[in-house]
Amino acid sequence: MDYVIDHDPTHRVLRLTVTTEVVTKELADDFNRALLLVASRDGPYTSIIDLSGVTGTTLSPHEVRDFARRPYPVPGGRTRVVVAKETLIFGFARMAQLYRDFMGAQFRVVRSLEEAYAMLGVRPEDFTERVFPIDRAA
Repeated sequence: MDYVIDHDPTHRVLRLTVTTEVVTKELADDFNRALLLVASRDGPYTSIIDLSGVTGTTLSPHEVRDFARRPYPVPGGRTRVVVAKETLIFGFARMAQLYRDFMGAQFRVVRSLEEAYAMLGVRPEDFTERVFPIDRAA
């Protein structure tokens, strides 16, 4: 599995952590579907998409724009924070943010997971439930 999803039940935040260095279109499709499935159970949720370990992508700028146009993966979701350290990934995330802002979505891009936690008022230890894949501990 190339990503995990953890849950902070107190603050209603989902944290998706990508665990591979390269994001492909297939992987992005997969983790967006997984977020939608998890959030549809009892959302709305705020979400953190942690791409801090990602160093590259096979996505084109056109595909990034297409992803930004899709319905919000967290139905009724509040803020979505994307963490991206690598310059290319950060730039693509900002491109998506600008498009989502135009659509009225709450979408933020930061350089560190610590910034994301501070922005949402959560801590790493708040994520006590592994929701995907279920067989691994948080």
